[in-house]
Amino acid sequence: MARASLTALLVAEVVSVTGNHATRLALPWFVLETTTSASQMSAVLATQMASMALCGIPAGTFAARFPPRRVMQVSDLAQGMLIGLVPVLHGAGMLSFPALLVVVFLVGSFFAPYHAAQRVLLPSLVGNDQRALTRANTLLVGAARSAALLGPAVAAVLIAEVGAAQVLVLDAVSFVAASLLVTLSVRDGNPAAPGPARVFAGVVLTVRDRVLRPWTAGQCACEMAVQIVLAAIPVMAFLRYGGDARTAGALLMTFGGGAVAGNVVVLALLRRFTGARLIVAGCVLEPVALWVLAVDTRLVTLGVVLLLAGVFLGLMNGPGAAMQIERMPPHLRAQGMSAFVTVVLAAGAVGLAISGPVAETLAPRAVFAIVAALYTAGSLLTVVATTRAA
Repeated sequence: MARASLTALLVAEVVSVTGNHATRLALPWFVLETTTSASQMSAVLATQMASMALCGIPAGTFAARFPPRRVMQVSDLAQGMLIGLVPVLHGAGMLSFPALLVVVFLVGSFFAPYHAAQRVLLPSLVGNDQRALTRANTLLVGAARSAALLGPAVAAVLIAEVGAAQVLVLDAVSFVAASLLVTLSVRDGNPAAPGPARVFAGVVLTVRDRVLRPWTAGQCACEMAVQIVLAAIPVMAFLRYGGDARTAGALLMTFGGGAVAGNVVVLALLRRFTGARLIVAGCVLEPVALWVLAVDTRLVTLGVVLLLAGVFLGLMNGPGAAMQIERMPPHLRAQGMSAFVTVVLAAGAVGLAISGPVAETLAPRAVFAIVAALYTAGSLLTVVATTRAA
């Protein structure tokens, strides 16, 4: 039963994330087509991520009070219905820019409870053994990365054929389908007893723990860097690489493909190396790849770096999530994961907010130098945390 639930959880992740990554290209492309403003594009993306951050800490308390499966059902269904409003309002001529910001803010508000519930559900299915958790988290991240590979490809083709607004329908349908899959095929397992209802219990845990504190700070810097890169891809494709959505889709696919490969590599290497060693390897290799873009931003170079960056990111994601979960007491995992997501997404929102103005005022190499510096600082903090946990 646990294996069947885990399989269904992985399939649901692929379905919803495929649509989500299609939107990751379609939404900024839609804003660029209708406004030609990189600043407004970054404002839309930043609003969604800021919502994820603002709602994150209360969401931890919410997720701790209800079965994780139910939280995931409601979150997926709500996001699907809200995203579906965008093409409906656009078709009716009622989608003003403020209305779009409101919709994406509401969509983002459901991310943190879903993420927290998903991470709480996982150890209830596979147990608390570190190797089992690392493998399960790596499979979950791998499922998401596989979807990250598929989503941009689908979006690029559909944008060229039917327009960016209509691609958002795919995301809405994918969330509803994922909700149905969780409802029909995923069971709650044996979740831990709910933790205290204190809203900031997860924040206190994160701040006081000698491992979680530098880990969270490091991931904030890394997330900010990653979001600047992901926001820069459609801008550069639109302004520098011929204005073709398929170029942006190919670049995002390249990153997703590298991340999938990285997770496959992790599953093989876990037989010989600890998760901590893989995290440290990723922390060394990822910044090195990004510094190349501070020198050369040709399309082929960007593609190669994104491929390698995806692979190296795969070395960190699964083992890092397992280390986090193991470090948190079972009864505080929902609050702890929500606190972590909140802080990291807040940093990502800052990265998105500045990405548009930065892209409009600085040369691409200067933008990527900032990205590489941020990721280097984050990697150093991540190594400190990993060393303490080992």
